[in-house]
Amino acid sequence: MKKELYLVIENSDTAFATLDELKKEGFNATIMSTESLRHAVDYYPEDHHFFNLRHLEQKEMSQSVLCLFVVEDSHLETLKNIIRRYTNSFKDIKGFMYSRDILDYEGSI
Repeated sequence: MKKELYLVIENSDTAFATLDELKKEGFNATIMSTESLRHAVDYYPEDHHFFNLRHLEQKEMSQSVLCLFVVEDSHLETLKNIIRRYTNSFKDIKGFMYSRDILDYEGSI
């Protein structure tokens, strides 16, 4: 059975190093730049959209990164342990992770 693991971490050089280590360990993920609701409202109160062209034009660094991993059940604990090790259990790099069963999966990657 396949599992999905969602990882959200603060965007920083240390986070990039963590993702690089995960890649070296053979894991792959879909990565999206994200921003918390609090950050979007507190820092951009004039914007009524969570995404606008300013984000593309200014190429702003996102507040955090969302990584979606799809792994075999037998690899989930290994992935979680690597994340714990490189984030120091989310003490050095702020964030969180959670996993869920995938009931139906099709694909070529």
